[in-house]
Amino acid sequence: MPNKDVNVFFTMGPSWVRDEFWGQPAQQRAAELGFNIRLNSHKGPMAVEQWAEAFEGVEALITAWGAPLLDEATLARNNTLKIVGHAAGAVAGLVSPALYERGVRVVTANAIMAQTVAQWCLMTTLVGRLRFVDYTGIGTIRDMRWDDRLLTRSMDDATIAVWGYGDISRRLIELLRPLEPREILVYSGHLQPEEAAEAGVTLVGFDELFERGDVIHLLGALTKRNAGKVGPTQLAKIRDGAVLVNAGRAHLVQENALLAELRKGRFQAILDVHHKEPLPDDSPLRDLPNVMVTPHVAGRGSEGLYVPHVLDEFDRFFKGKPLTSEVSAERAAMMTDGSLMRRRKA
Repeated sequence: MPNKDVNVFFTMGPSWVRDEFWGQPAQQRAAELGFNIRLNSHKGPMAVEQWAEAFEGVEALITAWGAPLLDEATLARNNTLKIVGHAAGAVAGLVSPALYERGVRVVTANAIMAQTVAQWCLMTTLVGRLRFVDYTGIGTIRDMRWDDRLLTRSMDDATIAVWGYGDISRRLIELLRPLEPREILVYSGHLQPEEAAEAGVTLVGFDELFERGDVIHLLGALTKRNAGKVGPTQLAKIRDGAVLVNAGRAHLVQENALLAELRKGRFQAILDVHHKEPLPDDSPLRDLPNVMVTPHVAGRGSEGLYVPHVLDEFDRFFKGKPLTSEVSAERAAMMTDGSLMRRRKA
């Protein structure tokens, strides 16, 4: 079947975000591959019945943030869907058992996003470990602190601790290796000892991650089991002078416990994700001298690559070639579920 005959629907409605996703690279790739993409013209939230109507006759779906759960209700009028391409990261909260039972294939741009987040995590590892902000002059905002240059530390005697072993963690570890840290610790419920040995990392228990890490990265998936897993016990174990980096999900950590421990000033925190976003102007995190906050930007910069990746996967699928980023039902269940974040806000 020529790609031009495939009925493709992009679920994201009109917005500046869609303009980023459906920019020149995406439009050019669609033209090169011969796909005719129908864009969602509906502004604002859509009811289940509206989604069901929009999905009628669709063979390939490009989804992104704001897409509905693909279950029997939203697919009630569709018996043609063959593949879903998520132009974002995790697909938990998007896919359903009913979708997989229909034999629909699922692919994601998670690997592209993961590379961008891993690069951000590498940057914060160096900024935190080398105490860069402590002595750096920043224009007229703050004078250079000459005496604080003695605070800097090297990477060769650093222990880097990572919660999780998904796409982001694996790429971060690859980026860390040339820096030759003393040890890389990993806590994961899925990484096997032989795999850890092959990757050159040390498997540890959850609490040990916080006890031993000089830089601790929270990259576990936000699942029901993981929500709020980092509490007073783990935070109290963090060694003085360490750095806690969260580019995963804020709700992995108990907010009040984190604030209480940070107010002691024992360790630094670099936080890209927050329990309320945008971070409120009156958030105490903004006033703590040992905290750096960023506006959920770790994964930004590669948005224009997501849809082209999905289109390449569609092209492979309809030509009968192997997919490169397929997500099985089992893997989907282990990925971050964005709906948990929304429920905790409610």
